[in-house]
Amino acid sequence: MTMTTYDSSADLAQIADRIRSAERIAVTTHVKPDGDAVGSTLALARAIEHLGKTALVWYSGPLMDVFKSVIEQTTVHVVSEMHQPPDDVDLILITDTGARSQLKDLADWLSRHAGKIAIIDHHIQGDADLSDCRVVEPKAAAAAEIVADLIELLAVPLSRSIAEPLYLGIATDTGWFRFSNTTSKTLRLAAKLIDAGVDHADLFRRIEQTDPPGRLRLLARALTSLEIVGRGRAAVLTLRQADYQASDATSDDTHGFSDLPLAVESIEVACVIAETRSGHVKLSLRSKPGPNAVDVNQVARLFGGGGHARASGAKIDRPIDEVRPKVVEALSRV
Repeated sequence: MTMTTYDSSADLAQIADRIRSAERIAVTTHVKPDGDAVGSTLALARAIEHLGKTALVWYSGPLMDVFKSVIEQTTVHVVSEMHQPPDDVDLILITDTGARSQLKDLADWLSRHAGKIAIIDHHIQGDADLSDCRVVEPKAAAAAEIVADLIELLAVPLSRSIAEPLYLGIATDTGWFRFSNTTSKTLRLAAKLIDAGVDHADLFRRIEQTDPPGRLRLLARALTSLEIVGRGRAAVLTLRQADYQASDATSDDTHGFSDLPLAVESIEVACVIAETRSGHVKLSLRSKPGPNAVDVNQVARLFGGGGHARASGAKIDRPIDEVRPKVVEALSRV
């Protein structure tokens, strides 16, 4: 069997043509949507509605409460066993992923409509056979950056309601413009979105400064677990279910934890090893740019995951006490 490389098989003009030809369009993204997933889908859906078409936004939860202020009046649907997307759609747009593993809740629906799917993604790994219409731009800072180009092609005016979710996508995927994936194009787009009405300071407050007290308690426990390995180049934080319970926190409260050890000069890569409710493990990996940069996508792939060179993750169906030594060993070799 010939393996198809996961890269672009179409361009944005072709996707724009498919949008113009459709009337009912479903828009979706990966499970447990983050800022880029929410931002890119919302902006795209609102642009589609501006064209006088019907846009149906479907998420595989959980959907974090922090995004509610950006979702505002847009109707979104959360997938469940009893609540699935309709079949009477002309086009399905998937943003910020092209991996079947990230779309498991929609697997049957997607398989019934394979010819209707178009993908807009910036990850370097995915399943090419999911759709023969893909725009994959790994150099893009966020899927929202690509969606912004698509909206421009569609000649949809950049209203505040479209600009804000686009800003959410590029800001969160670049660590509010701190990460190495921030480019001059990203910053020019950010300026354009601010000119369109985005209040960036207010958005930062709504997204990043509304944590519950439990997140701070969980962070304290995570830092207590800190272990520096690999000749001082790698840091490992470990969280078990007992830590969540003692902190009155959830897995959603760990966002950003893997970035913190990178403040230490000698540390090039950091990993959070978190035990899930099912007793398995989730890895979150981050690394610094520069001449000694660690490609954490390659580390994540050792455990069946992937993502970006500077930010990747994996989910492992093994107990944490079995996984942790293997992760430490892998990081000790980087």
